[in-house]
Amino acid sequence: MALAARNERAAAVRERMHGGGAADARAMVKRTAPLASAPSTRLAVVPRRKRTARLIAAVSVVVFGLMLGAAAFQTQIARRQLTLDTLDRDIRKGRDQYDVLRRERAELRSPGRLSEQAAALGMGPAKQTNFVSVDPEEVAIVQRTGAASTQHLATPIQQEFEQYAKVKQQALVTP
Repeated sequence: MALAARNERAAAVRERMHGGGAADARAMVKRTAPLASAPSTRLAVVPRRKRTARLIAAVSVVVFGLMLGAAAFQTQIARRQLTLDTLDRDIRKGRDQYDVLRRERAELRSPGRLSEQAAALGMGPAKQTNFVSVDPEEVAIVQRTGAASTQHLATPIQQEFEQYAKVKQQALVTP
């Protein structure tokens, strides 16, 4: 039944005509003819550019450079860390030595040890005290030279002031 209906429709399509009249009627075509096109150019396969290979090479060079820089940076950090460790060790040794020297100084300055050493040298506690007056010129000489004075080597302060005044007078007179 379905097959008979199909054949009838196909026959009706074949018999259709354009234009209502018989004179200019032409048969309806189910399928259209292809259009004539301009002559086509021949297509050819073009070899692919090596863009990906170049890109991979460039990225590899950049990554290699970055890794080399990172390795050099890590080396510098390690070297500086060794220097810091050495300095820390030296500081620790210095502090330990400082502590040892402070303990020795405290022992050497202790009143008990000083009294023992004085007794060993034949000293005893003082029974009375006396103040000694020192000439100010002697004090000045000792402060200047850092040693005790002898009269023939040291110049009194007054003489030095006189010498200074003479030099100044000559400097003012001479142009």
